[in-house]
Amino acid sequence: MSELNYSIVIPCYASGAWMEELVQRIEAAMKPFQSFELILVNDKSPDDTWNTIQKLAHAYPFVRGIDLLYNVGQFRATLCGIENASGKFIITMDDDLQHPPEELAKLIKTMSSNPSIDCIMGEYLSKKHDPLRNLGSYLVREIMNFLYGKPRNVVTTSFRIMPASFAKSLCLYRIASPQLGPLIISLTKKIKNIPVEHNARKRGKSGYGMFRCVSETLRSVINASVLPLRLFSGLGFCTALIAFAISLFFFIRWCMKGVGVAGFTSLILTISFFSGMMLAGIGILGEYIGRIIQEITGLPRYQIRVDTGAKHD
Repeated sequence: MSELNYSIVIPCYASGAWMEELVQRIEAAMKPFQSFELILVNDKSPDDTWNTIQKLAHAYPFVRGIDLLYNVGQFRATLCGIENASGKFIITMDDDLQHPPEELAKLIKTMSSNPSIDCIMGEYLSKKHDPLRNLGSYLVREIMNFLYGKPRNVVTTSFRIMPASFAKSLCLYRIASPQLGPLIISLTKKIKNIPVEHNARKRGKSGYGMFRCVSETLRSVINASVLPLRLFSGLGFCTALIAFAISLFFFIRWCMKGVGVAGFTSLILTISFFSGMMLAGIGILGEYIGRIIQEITGLPRYQIRVDTGAKHD
């Protein structure tokens, strides 16, 4: 088989209604370039997305469909596509048409002129998300800047191109709940942004609601650092020191004046505050323990049910 130049990996979930349009636009956008494959990974969609992918794989020789046995989420579905990709360069993008296929040429040309770069990401000229989602994205960026040492001039997005050698290295991390943006940042600082268009979502509703965004942010923090535990440890020592100082003050007062500790309300509030702090600390510790259990006993990162197979010559 001849070696492919590009593998385009798209995790798919409930996107069967517009999948054919997406494939047609990718075909038109990739005409100026040499051989490529399009890997559509169906993440156990509840609709007819897999049936649509099968039809497209039969109609277009460059389309390869992979159907997962159970739902694993966008990041793991993307890693499944990367692990099964054959191209010299791997492109990842979303399935909701917010990443215009017509912008693929910008990624490819920029990578061709910057061979030493490990990852080129599209930076949206104008994000077509709602204000609350944009606020969440901003907070996530700030957390990544702090925890992962991400350069402030770098914007991470899921519309990216990487040399296959680097992209495959992301799969070496056997973490149960991977997140590609933080993984890329932790592996390399050779990242470049290029401006690209970002379309409004035409149909359907994004799977990333507020709760999902908060959950993914928490997962990023837990996966990246033990900082929350260290913060609570430091806070615990500080509060213990303050409590000791207060106790010493009242003990000296009692010795000198024989006055008991007054203020039932303040006592109750103090006990409630420290009890709440302890419970919060135990909750964070439990989150880490839960992640450890998930890593040890959880299901495999993904399991392929059906693969239409590579059809390139």
